[in-house]
Order: sequence, then structure tokens, then C-alpha cells
Amino acid sequence: MKLPILIVGFFIAVCKGDQRIAGGQQATLSQYPFVVALLTNSGAGTVFRQACVGTILSNNAVLSAASCFFSGTVAHPASQWRVRAGSANSNAGGSVLVVNRITTHPNFGPVNLNNDVAVLRTRFNIDLRPGVAEAARIAGAAYAFVPTNSVWGVGWGAVGQGASWSDELRHVEIFVINQQTCAGRYSELGFTVTNNMVCAGWLDVGIRGQCKGDNGGPLVDNGIVVGVFSWTRSCADYWYPAINTRVGRYTKWIVDTALSA
Repeated sequence: MKLPILIVGFFIAVCKGDQRIAGGQQATLSQYPFVVALLTNSGAGTVFRQACVGTILSNNAVLSAASCFFSGTVAHPASQWRVRAGSANSNAGGSVLVVNRITTHPNFGPVNLNNDVAVLRTRFNIDLRPGVAEAARIAGAAYAFVPTNSVWGVGWGAVGQGASWSDELRHVEIFVINQQTCAGRYSELGFTVTNNMVCAGWLDVGIRGQCKGDNGGPLVDNGIVVGVFSWTRSCADYWYPAINTRVGRYTKWIVDTALSA
């Protein structure tokens, strides 16, 4: 079920109820028309290369991870970033849009990575077209993750630890991990898995999962964006699954921020 919000010519559909795709497969844009590549010049020059992934919320708003826009505890200016929409290739095709504003969650912790969510505003509108560039449906506050359920990670990240990043869009099927199990394992590293996070991967198997370059990308359940990839200890790690931000914990903030002037 979705709740469309219509305002100034666009809608955001809300459904109620350090990192590439390792071991995944090539995907088509028609499968994930809401996915965009986020490009950066790393603070210098005119060449922008893919560094993170985003999800179209409206014709001028994109959802991603706040951690994409920090170096340590220092926030990046919006001028360092661009959005490539309407292309399955991260570094060619589609349209490239200037980022006018990056709003990270006010309680984002760049060290503990809690509240790792951000909304970007583009200077000009994204050309929304069916099957090419569409606004995503995002999870509402009532969405509940079910351990062992299958979800999909999407992005242009590395295909394995130490491997190069993919130019072509890829996706991988992974599984929701029991929260207590994941929290227990990450506690070994001194990292706290909060209730704002959800873990996904192939527990005790590895091989497939989210990886470098997938940061900020969507975690998808039956076409609904339910998570935003935050980080993982290493690509497709068998012991430490990937950490995603739970979109449903931030639905109101995401919608309000996307619709703000």
C-alpha cells in the first residue's frame, strides 16, 4: 500500500505496513529506475566520478547516506557533488545535475554512524520518465523487517574486497539478519548496532553482499526502498553483515526534508 504526497508538481510515495555489489549480477535501469549515481570531484577539479549511490524521492530530491558526505567529522560542501540520473552506467549517459543542498540528519553521528541518512536537493529538476527515472516508494513507519527474509542491495560498488568498482548497475540478493545476532558480532569490534540499523548479508557464508561504492544505495524489498546502505567491515563478510539504515525510522523526516523549500 502506498501513500502518495502531491506537492508542487511531484510526489513521494510512502509504503505502509565504506562500500559494491559483491557476488551479484548486472541489473537493468528498468528494474531500479529510482537509483542514481552520486558523483564527486573530491574537492578539486572538474572531473566527477561515482562515489556513492542515491534513491530518487521526487523530481529534485534524492535519498542517500549521510556518511557519504563526510571525511571524518568534516562535512563536504554540496558543490563537490553531482547526481547522474537515468543511466545504468555510473560514469556515462543520462543527465548530470548539480547538487544545491545536502541535508544530513541532525542527529547523525559521523563516528558511530547512527542516523546515517541524508537528502540531497538538485538545482534543476530530474527528468522523471517511466522505466528510466522514477520516484521510489519508501517504507513507512509501520514497516517491519523479518529475519531471514530476502532483500536486494543495489549499486555500482566493488564486486569483491579489493576489486575495482563496477561501471554497470548491479544487484545482489541478501537476507535480513537477526538483530541480536548482528549486534553481538559487531560488539566484538566495539561498534553498536542500534535499532535505527538493520543488518543484511549471507551470514556465515559471505561471498555476496554490499561493498565499497554501494554506500547510500537502496535496500529493496519487493520494489520498496526499506534501507540505505551505511557501511560494512569488509565486502560480503561472512561474520559481519552489512549495516543499513532503516528507512521506516525516518519516513517523516525524509518526506519533510524532501518537500522543504
